[in-house]
Amino acid sequence: MTKIAILGPKGSYCHIIAEMNFPKNEFIFCNTIEDIFRIVSSKEVEQGISPIENMLQGTVREAIFALKKYKVKINALYHLPVHHCLASLSPNFKKILSHSQAIGQCSSFLETYRKRGILAEETSSTSKAMEIASKDKDYAAIGSSLAAKEFNLTVLKTSIEDNHDNLTSFVLISNKENPTNKSDSRSAILIHPLKDRPGLLYEILAIFKIKDINLTKIESIPSGKKIGDYLFFMEIEGNLQDDNVISALEFLRSIHEVYPFGSYEVKDFSGYDRK
Repeated sequence: MTKIAILGPKGSYCHIIAEMNFPKNEFIFCNTIEDIFRIVSSKEVEQGISPIENMLQGTVREAIFALKKYKVKINALYHLPVHHCLASLSPNFKKILSHSQAIGQCSSFLETYRKRGILAEETSSTSKAMEIASKDKDYAAIGSSLAAKEFNLTVLKTSIEDNHDNLTSFVLISNKENPTNKSDSRSAILIHPLKDRPGLLYEILAIFKIKDINLTKIESIPSGKKIGDYLFFMEIEGNLQDDNVISALEFLRSIHEVYPFGSYEVKDFSGYDRK
């Protein structure tokens, strides 16, 4: 039985997407996103699933930095509708807990509580927030209805996200390259420019235009090393084994640090609705 590392505890959105795709596998619940990548990299488990992007809050930078640090590969990308609920042991709670992404996704809902002096506090995951709230009636938590049920909490309000079309993307990671060669596969790349200069971004983008490679995503992310030092996280249409992709990356490697994170299929679960 394959062991899959996911963000825990039980009831997290990672848990939901893992059960949808690997119902017969063993799940290892991790405390942080980095822990998922670490134990996959060390081969304590074969695979891991981590959130990587939300349509409202953007890229989960902890996942991007972990990809770079542990040099694992993306084998699949999943899109999952995410509907948050507010749950607690008591309606008279004094503080709200959740992951920073979920807090950002529910900012309009939380504004009413902020005006009443009830503030939101970050936890390592939405299901961790539910676990803490299950032990103290002074806390409420934002997360999945599955997590609320798992920890025997009363759901006070459902669908509290700012946008009810809210989607989160998750990556399936392992130490192995995905052998997919489908024409509609995508690939993820991180580029770290060695030196800033005029026309830098144009230089990077031009090679993809020349090689007829479509970019489906590009985002600049602070490197965390010094002010003004940025990484470019990209997703492209195509496979890392395609001749035009190989040629483009060879050119980029001659002037920048390039980290390819693998090629993968995209699986869309947008029809799934578990509020």
